[in-house]
Amino acid sequence: MPDTEDQDAPAASGTVRQADAVAAGTDGTSPRLYSMTTRYTDQFLAGEQGPGLLCDDPIAALHFALTASTNSPLAVSCSTTIDGRTWTRLPLHALHADADRALQQTVKRPMYPGYPDSSSPRPLDALRQLVEHAQADWLDAVLRQPVDEASTWIPDEPADNDWIRAGQLWAAVWGGSPAEPVLEQLTARYPNPPYTQGKESLRNQASAVEEAVNLAHAPAVGDNFVQLHTAWRLLHKLDVMTVTPQYEPGTDLGTPRHLLLERIAALHPDTAVTLAAARDHPNAPALQAAAHAYLDRILPLWPRIAAWTEQARSDFTQEVDGLRSSGPRCPSGPPETEAQAALRTALAPLAEPAALPRHTAAALWRSHSGRATEQAGWDMAVLSARINDLALAHADGGDARTQAEQNLTAVSNFHDEHVRTHAARGHLHSLATSLVSLDKAYRTLMDGIWSIAQDRRDQHDSAKRPWNGYDEQQATADLTPVVQTGETRLEHLRQRHFEHTQHALIDLLPQLRDLPPTSHRAYRMRDHLAPLDLLRRDLDEFARLADARRRDCDEIRTRLDKGPGFGKAFATDHDLAVAERRLQTVQRRYADTQTEFALSVTVGRTFDRLRASPPSEEADATKHVGGAESGLHRSRRAGAKGPSQAALTAPGAAASQDFNRRAQPFAPTSVPPPTEQRDGRVARQGTAESESSDAERKRSLIDQMNQRVADWPAPDSAEHTDLAELDAVPHADINFDQLAAEAKERIAAAADAAKLRERLREGAQDRAAASRQPHAPHQHDQAQSAAHQHYLPGGRAPGQ
Repeated sequence: MPDTEDQDAPAASGTVRQADAVAAGTDGTSPRLYSMTTRYTDQFLAGEQGPGLLCDDPIAALHFALTASTNSPLAVSCSTTIDGRTWTRLPLHALHADADRALQQTVKRPMYPGYPDSSSPRPLDALRQLVEHAQADWLDAVLRQPVDEASTWIPDEPADNDWIRAGQLWAAVWGGSPAEPVLEQLTARYPNPPYTQGKESLRNQASAVEEAVNLAHAPAVGDNFVQLHTAWRLLHKLDVMTVTPQYEPGTDLGTPRHLLLERIAALHPDTAVTLAAARDHPNAPALQAAAHAYLDRILPLWPRIAAWTEQARSDFTQEVDGLRSSGPRCPSGPPETEAQAALRTALAPLAEPAALPRHTAAALWRSHSGRATEQAGWDMAVLSARINDLALAHADGGDARTQAEQNLTAVSNFHDEHVRTHAARGHLHSLATSLVSLDKAYRTLMDGIWSIAQDRRDQHDSAKRPWNGYDEQQATADLTPVVQTGETRLEHLRQRHFEHTQHALIDLLPQLRDLPPTSHRAYRMRDHLAPLDLLRRDLDEFARLADARRRDCDEIRTRLDKGPGFGKAFATDHDLAVAERRLQTVQRRYADTQTEFALSVTVGRTFDRLRASPPSEEADATKHVGGAESGLHRSRRAGAKGPSQAALTAPGAAASQDFNRRAQPFAPTSVPPPTEQRDGRVARQGTAESESSDAERKRSLIDQMNQRVADWPAPDSAEHTDLAELDAVPHADINFDQLAAEAKERIAAAADAAKLRERLREGAQDRAAASRQPHAPHQHDQAQSAAHQHYLPGGRAPGQ
């Protein structure tokens, strides 16, 4: 990817119709980025988004706008930017002017300089013929309109009204009058003799609309009311009747209409005196708006239909009298408190989020990422090259033109894939920035609230009495509602940002709609949006290339200073310049990759946060943006949310105490000693003592059982009258001494078996320890550990 220097482009003289472009911050000489978007206007796909184009070539943008609105019912709109972040709506006539200036420049000035080689000259004649042919197609489509909306029949020959409408539409959409080659190609398509009268009618109507627009933008010196009224009526009729929804997004007739209306209001007999007298009135803006609404109502039919005009004049007079008698509208309500002022200051930089268009998000990402800028520069250079090929193949026709159109379509689709990826990353980057702004606003709000509370604490006189909880509650009573209001507003904005970003990503990547957040495909999509592994490999490769390029530069300098060595060629200053340029290119790409890595980390984390489960609607509305507990009384509010820890553990503690009380008679008299780990074996401390204590504990347990049986009350017929109680009493023929002796024998046998198992286990462990010999660590483990270390440029391990 060779680098090129910026090419100087000659400045072009501005016209009246370029005033909006100058106001947007462009003078027509600096390169701009054009965003071409379309929407369907037919009855089947009305409102659906159509194809689009993002490029820095005004000729390609103009060709796209002409062909899109000719072949399909698409409304084309255009926006432009210089830095990729601030966008301005650009009417199509301003785009036409930019294309005319580009057709006079041999070399295209790229939006992203330094990446592709754009120094090759362009075929201006072929490009001009291509644009003229597209303009003739557009006029032909305007002339061949159906007779009405319910019919699809198109007349073979255009009528006189069709020529008039075509001329007005051309001037309103593209500005000025069509060029003579365009009109010649248009009239040559009809079998009848040339329509000289139709051509003249089209040219005259286009000139009339252009004069009306120029009059609106001209200085207000020596105005003629009749001339202004005629121009206003022409633009009004054109905007209301002729400019259909298909052409309205690309036009800008509202601005000249408003300028003409302001100048007519200063001359009309019904409004001139009123506006002159109300110049210093407090309600001057409302009076001016009322005068404009009155003129907008009567001017289409004025001075005809006097009865209707009189009724409008009467309504206007009543409205003016009411505005004059009333004072200025002041905001009602109590004065603003300190806490409300802090809330207003914190929320002032924030606004309700709006949907970010695809091209805007892609350009935003490219304005931050150098790698995306490089990719976009190459895409646009290839797009301009395919436009040049289409222009050269247009004159030949046949298969060459078809192949050139297919190549242009393929390049546009390939470019659109990159735009989608960059737009998705731009949406995530914008979401991350918005979340940071919300966190900053929350910190600003809390700092202001805490400063107000601290000032109130400082104003307390501790000599009279110390500051207590009642004083704290009284001092912060009006602050807590303000904090809750701010947190609710910030949470609402956060949810809106998440919703807009989620909808935008689903529109760009439809597979995210039914993709589980924890699935393998979701992780693959995350790697596609934030390719950290690929960036790590690129960083290593660029570091290696930078070292090689630096050694080449040092070698060339050495040969320049001391002369070439044996078998080496002589070095020149040009060789050194080329080598330094290659080194700078690699260093720039290394820096761009580092920036891309940092941005990708943020994008990946934001994507994970977006794909996480959204909070429920019943969640606490006072939870602030960062997710932590909010407010001035965190401990009190946290304790009021549910039962305390002591309340939760009280039933369990009561049950445990009751169990201990009931089991006390059966508690052992001694506790067995703890175990310890010795030489890989579990052994008890004090083997002989533990065996004797175990036997004593069992004997004591047997004695306690015998004592409880002996203390059992004797059965008495006078006391036990219930059959169930009599059945529950033990029978007298049971020999408990025999049972106790049998239990002692079983316990002794179990103890002997346990001793035997313990001796067998100890012998097995001793034999295993004797057979195990010490050995050195395996070499494969060391190699694998070294292989898993993170590779860094220069062979340095982490931490070195």
